[in-house]
Amino acid sequence: MNKIIKSIFKFLFKTLIILLLVICFFSSILYLNTTIYNFPESKPFNGNYIHNPYENLPLNTFKGNFHAHSIAWGNLTNGHNTEEEIYDEYNNREYDIIGISNYHKISKYAEGLTDLYVPMYEHGYNIFKSHYLAINSNDVSYLDYPLFQLSSHKQKIIENLKSKNVIIAMAHPKFGGGRTFEDMKRLVNYDLTEVLNHYRISDKYWDEALSSGRLTYIIGNDDTHDIHNEATFKIWNNIFSNTRNIDSILNNLKNGKSYAINSKNGICDNRLISCEIDANDSNVFKIKFENNVDKLEFIGQNGVIKKTIENTDSGTYKFTEDDTYIRVVSRNENSDLYLNPLVRFDGKKIPLNSNLKPTSIFTLTWFFRLSMIALIILLTYLIRTRTNKAQLAPL
Repeated sequence: MNKIIKSIFKFLFKTLIILLLVICFFSSILYLNTTIYNFPESKPFNGNYIHNPYENLPLNTFKGNFHAHSIAWGNLTNGHNTEEEIYDEYNNREYDIIGISNYHKISKYAEGLTDLYVPMYEHGYNIFKSHYLAINSNDVSYLDYPLFQLSSHKQKIIENLKSKNVIIAMAHPKFGGGRTFEDMKRLVNYDLTEVLNHYRISDKYWDEALSSGRLTYIIGNDDTHDIHNEATFKIWNNIFSNTRNIDSILNNLKNGKSYAINSKNGICDNRLISCEIDANDSNVFKIKFENNVDKLEFIGQNGVIKKTIENTDSGTYKFTEDDTYIRVVSRNENSDLYLNPLVRFDGKKIPLNSNLKPTSIFTLTWFFRLSMIALIILLTYLIRTRTNKAQLAPL
């Protein structure tokens, strides 16, 4: 009896080894598409001018969530509610933009229900949750690197998505180990960073990118997979726009005329009224809120809090010579408002990360690809050898 049990376990172990080799084989094929990049130099923002994304703010704001998961792919992915349930629950709470972002699948459910429908999906099936939100996307890409990712692999995915003319938001950079601080210093050509997400708050990762001259603007989302049992309806975006037009709203989100709210109970204590550069001193900006703020934090290079003010509805800050950017967080009892940064620049070209491009390194790219070919040959040999042995070995 013991001999039979040992034989069964031995057979199962050998089968598992073959299965792992097969997974590595098919994964290696995906890595043949690798491009190794040279990244633009990482350097802090500089210049004698201050770019303020909140200049000439439109009067209206639109409330939006761009990250929620419904039942999809025959219940194989993590989603517990129908598209109808998700849409109705957000709509009942007066959200203007209700994004359903299933993995590699664009939901068409709300297309005929609202004039602010946005096609989108969450991109990524790698084990470390290095994911992106492809916003305003009419096409799904399946390119990914499932087992490991160098910075160049992450950049390749960004380049592939950007070729489809979508707005790219780096999803939850702190969650799952999918991004490192080194990645945040290097990666370019994406538009938004999902700083607020109910799984993780990624402000330190955002500061790492901003401190390296990578200007992306904030987005905050529930990222709910279960509207009844997860923290939902607590994180959202207020996006400024003069008109109820989805192209205008998305363009303003992409260009920083928005802020993200992280609430404890779905209640927002405050709202931004204005953020303006002083007419008499271009290094000074003044910010004003509708209600008193318990605490205003002015955060700069390397995530350092440069100034705090308490119990006020407004505040001013003067850029010092060492300040490369300043972003503001407004903290109240029920909610925190995260604003986009004001950054130094040359007065001509706004240093958006989405305008920075990597360059491919031909020799390293082909060295990596040839290495993958060698690995595929080795895996083929190992699979054949072990499969033959397993067929010959008696139970």
